[in-house]
Amino acid sequence: MLTVDAVTVRFGELRAVDGASLEVGDGERVAILGPSGSGKSTLLRAIAGLEKLENGRILWDGVDLAGVPPHERRFGFMFQGYALFPHMTVGENVAFGLRMQGRDAAEIRSRVAQVLEWVGLAGFDHRTVDNLSGGEQQRVALARTLAPDPRLVMLDEPLGALDRALRERLIVEMTDLLARAGTTALYVTHDHDEAAFFAHRVALMRQGRIVQIGKMEELRRNPADDWVADFLG
Repeated sequence: MLTVDAVTVRFGELRAVDGASLEVGDGERVAILGPSGSGKSTLLRAIAGLEKLENGRILWDGVDLAGVPPHERRFGFMFQGYALFPHMTVGENVAFGLRMQGRDAAEIRSRVAQVLEWVGLAGFDHRTVDNLSGGEQQRVALARTLAPDPRLVMLDEPLGALDRALRERLIVEMTDLLARAGTTALYVTHDHDEAAFFAHRVALMRQGRIVQIGKMEELRRNPADDWVADFLG
């Protein structure tokens, strides 16, 4: 279980995250939803260990992760721009995290083949990433995130650069894949429909604070305040 306990992240005078608290159960998918500038991505980066906390704690199964570097947290992070390595093949991109873990060559080949099959890219190992479509690149990035078997997957606006029709298809595929794998996941988005489809629960953020958490239908039926009611329509 992930526990975010009263986390604050400050950039100069700006509190990008202001006392945010959240719990994510094993196998649960939670969307962090809010307008641009609300602190969603900064909170995700804080959980990953990529931002310094001014206050608060990040815990996994009750163990405080203060001082644990990002690469030792066993969290997978997928950025909006995918951050694929253009000089590597699809297979080499997916294998990157496995090599960092020191796994042997045979195990790496087997795992790469497995996760590429999961995302519908079996046989793409030797293709170059610059010859892939946007949707295929998104799948490669997801495969690379899943390959090291992370205990938490964090996705930061992973479909934001794609057109609407492709986003609608990929959110279904990605949600189904993570559900079948039983993966614990955090999904940052400003899209209400993506959040509602992907997540068991939605955490609404405004000005660095989590203002309400619950199932989307509950939030729409019982908004915490006028801002939540207006934002969710």
